[in-house]
Amino acid sequence: MNFTSPSFLWMLAALAPLAAAYFLKVRPRRFPVNALFLWEKIFQEKKASSLFQRLRDLFSLLLLALALGAIAFAAAGPRPASQDKRDLLIVIDTSPSMRAKTGADGSGKDGLEDAKDRARDIIRALNGTRRAALATASGELDFLSHASDSPKDLTDAISRLQVADVPVGPQTVAALNSCAKGAGSAGRVLLITDGNPGWEGLDPGVEIMRLTPSAPNAGFIAADLDRKPGTTRGAVFFYRIASSVKQETSAELELRHDEMGLARLVPVTLKPGEETSDTLDIDDATPGRWTAELKFPDALATDNVVALGLAEPKPVTVKVVGPQPLFFQRCVESFAQTGGMLSLVDEGADVTISQGSPTTDPRQVIFAPTGESPFWTGGAGEIEVLAAESKIPGHPVTKHLDLEAMRFEGARDLTPVAGALILAASETGKPLIWKARVEGRDALVVNLDPSKGEFFFSPVFPALVHGAAIDLSGRGPALRSAHPTGSRVNAGGPVTKPDGGSIPDGDFTVSKFGHYLATTQAGPRWFGGALFERSETVLDGSGPADSGASVERGYPISFWLLLLAIAMLVIEFLLYHRRKAG
Repeated sequence: MNFTSPSFLWMLAALAPLAAAYFLKVRPRRFPVNALFLWEKIFQEKKASSLFQRLRDLFSLLLLALALGAIAFAAAGPRPASQDKRDLLIVIDTSPSMRAKTGADGSGKDGLEDAKDRARDIIRALNGTRRAALATASGELDFLSHASDSPKDLTDAISRLQVADVPVGPQTVAALNSCAKGAGSAGRVLLITDGNPGWEGLDPGVEIMRLTPSAPNAGFIAADLDRKPGTTRGAVFFYRIASSVKQETSAELELRHDEMGLARLVPVTLKPGEETSDTLDIDDATPGRWTAELKFPDALATDNVVALGLAEPKPVTVKVVGPQPLFFQRCVESFAQTGGMLSLVDEGADVTISQGSPTTDPRQVIFAPTGESPFWTGGAGEIEVLAAESKIPGHPVTKHLDLEAMRFEGARDLTPVAGALILAASETGKPLIWKARVEGRDALVVNLDPSKGEFFFSPVFPALVHGAAIDLSGRGPALRSAHPTGSRVNAGGPVTKPDGGSIPDGDFTVSKFGHYLATTQAGPRWFGGALFERSETVLDGSGPADSGASVERGYPISFWLLLLAIAMLVIEFLLYHRRKAG
């Protein structure tokens, strides 16, 4: 046994004066009385009980001595000699599955409340003699407190914990591994988790404290709502459900428009070890907010609901001009037949496709550029392109193109206008695809001749036409009806979050469940944020094994010593009043 403050053991010296006070006898005062026989009876009764009184006084002395000794030892801060003296980093899993109810029938508390109780137990055991820090792990590792030996600061940080909507990702595991390696022999890293999958690649130096297993669960791991090909009013809903139920169970799936009401209600059969998937046709699907809900009482309600969005079918109109319009027209018409993304028109188009020279239209895609133009200079001769590379990876125009496989036959030695955005260039740095704005006109220039190298027959051709038309029209990137939380999205305009907050134009991370509203040049567009993470739905406890059993928990020795002292004092208090009454 060791003591953190052994100087307080000097308090034991107070036992001597305490014992002396009990053995000190007070001489009785003398008073003259008129009748002695009355007092003789009292003296006889007191003499008969004097032995019991001495024993009772000795017992009281023993109680007070025990109380004093317990207080002295508690103040000295006793701790086992084998106690770990390293600092501790407590990491609590706050991924969505921590909302799941524990216990076989789902009647227990949720995982986060269980984790909070475990963390408080650990902090109590620290007793202010060691330092600890607190962090949460979901989509990223987030520190809630620095290393502290103050139990109040740490318990206050625990009370602020909330479950996040973003599942655990590889970056979280990597950050946790870095903490374990950085702590070395001076610290310990403890992860309190529900023990479900998602922690692949975790460093063995991270100790695991697993919570009570969750109840069986089922939920969506994929869903999508989009226009039915060839129609402008119909839609198709696709879903996939995973479950950890142990026996075949029936449930209901409800699909509804948030304003128009119920659209479909279908029965769903959940089979053990199997995923359930299907598609549902909707004849008249109104654009706006949609919600799919699995009516099934299970451990986790979060993954039973999916927020969806359906856009107004408003295709980008395209006009084709130039010497070889046939292939471009067929390409646009093919997109018009598969969902209305592009529509071929003769006048008033959003985007014009031309060959050779630019037109006077405000937005245009120019293939095989030649001659003089405000969007480029030069063009005296052709150049040989051995390989092409993307200068802006992920740009909407080129992100679906295999530039290394593209043949830039007929490319010319052109110099883009100043300020142009180069999207692709040759191995010698010659610009091959660029985007420029001159006097209010936007142009995407594709420096190749489609008639050469059979580019019209390449699968890259329709992808390039589609990407260029969508980008020039200002529609921005295509949005799915629902995106997994934690994914990066560019909605093509500012976004309003489910909680009413705003996000400026540009890439952002979907961090909340619910409906998002994007304001794009093509009009408002709803889309959803949903879990869609199998490891957070199938709560089978197949995560990392428990290795944190050696972490001390519960109240320290000093707490129990103080409790003993209080009990001794209460007993002595009762005995004192009994003596006084007697």
